[in-house]
Amino acid sequence: MGRAETRSDAGERRATSIRVSSFVLTWPRLLGLSLREVAYASSLPLAKLEAGDELTYEETLQLWAGIEELTGDPVWSIRAGSRFTLDQMGVVGPAIAHATHLDAALDVLVHVMKQFVRNAAIARVDTDDAAGFEYRMPTLRSRHGADTIFAATLALTRHATGVHVVPRAIEHQMPRQSETAYRDYFGVIPRWNRPATQLLFRRADLALPFRGASPMLANLLVEHAPRLMAPTRQPVTFEQELHRAFWSAHEAGDATLATVASELGLSARTFQRKLESMRTSFGAARAQILHQRADQLLLEGSLSVEAIAERLGFSSRGAFERAYLRWSGRRPSAARRAPG
Repeated sequence: MGRAETRSDAGERRATSIRVSSFVLTWPRLLGLSLREVAYASSLPLAKLEAGDELTYEETLQLWAGIEELTGDPVWSIRAGSRFTLDQMGVVGPAIAHATHLDAALDVLVHVMKQFVRNAAIARVDTDDAAGFEYRMPTLRSRHGADTIFAATLALTRHATGVHVVPRAIEHQMPRQSETAYRDYFGVIPRWNRPATQLLFRRADLALPFRGASPMLANLLVEHAPRLMAPTRQPVTFEQELHRAFWSAHEAGDATLATVASELGLSARTFQRKLESMRTSFGAARAQILHQRADQLLLEGSLSVEAIAERLGFSSRGAFERAYLRWSGRRPSAARRAPG
């Protein structure tokens, strides 16, 4: 018989939960990953992610680990956060962007973060020469959550001010790891094994005005943040269901018309008629799905062409390159994002 949950246990469980808001679910999408892939890699129920259900800290660690496995990148969180644009942050981005200046934006950020990271020690930090916010967990075991939020905050600050702001310092509860990504994006190297994880800005930067600020709108968004961040259930289109079914069959080993139809709960003939009514075929739909995923992986840039070919189910790099040439009229190497 398992032991009864004590008040301390319940408090720890609440303190380490996180709301899966649209902001959080954008992270894997920025890396070209579907929720289906992430659910499979992290051993989390897809329905739980799609519904925006609250995750425990243990489940959150599984989510981060699944994304790291899929990308093969230990600092994927910095790349994901740095790619956020205003329209990809749900209520978080607009609420911060419409603050009058960086000082006010920090207050907004702390308030909104508390809405989806439940009972974690999130607070504003002020020192003689810096100000920012901290993200403190009793036993922090992953850098990904904080790093994504820090990188997204800096991306939004740079966009809203029009200034390439460089933080005063980054403090990290985690042990030291490769520092290249921190130096390249943030412009500073973290101080490791600290009591709390903090992003700090120079006091001189706090007065930087935010372009297009609307304080009344910022206040309204903050006031209604809990309701706006509540999960919403959007109707699922057949195309979305087809993508889900295709990748499920693909992960099982063979995405054929019959196996995808089975994933959809249809007979092969009914599925074929449905495709015909959409003026397409299974072969064309399969090519479109693979082409779209190939573009995502090529632009994301963390995998080699050989690894992408294998992930998409091709027998060799050459077979993938020939297919990609048919789809797009160019070779995969030409689709890589230009440096800069």
